[in-house]
Amino acid sequence: MASLQRIDHIHIYVSNREQAVDWYQQVLDFHVIEALRFWSKDGGPLTIKHDDIHLALFESEANKRTTVAFGVSAEDFLAWQTQLNQHNVVFKEYDHDLSWSIYFSDPFANPFEITTYEYDEVKALKAKLS
Repeated sequence: MASLQRIDHIHIYVSNREQAVDWYQQVLDFHVIEALRFWSKDGGPLTIKHDDIHLALFESEANKRTTVAFGVSAEDFLAWQTQLNQHNVVFKEYDHDLSWSIYFSDPFANPFEITTYEYDEVKALKAKLS
């Protein structure tokens, strides 16, 4: 059987791509891949990236939603809470007894999750902060 090597990109549907680019850049540190910007003409994707993660922004009024989950370390889990707070992004934190997750949405109602399986490390870091 053929193998899959990685996720290449995820389609994200927004009502205004330029507003979306601003939000993704400010809040999640994604940047437009300039070499692929030409694809965005005539309804194609505007591809943005954060390290090796690529999202393809499509402009659409249709209600198409898929939760995108990013994996992080324990330290980054707490750092992302700070980052989201700084941008007034409402989120909920969940203790899943095996992992910790933060759930939030972009301004276009696309759901996101930031999760870590470094469960005990998060607990220890939280204890230090309280």
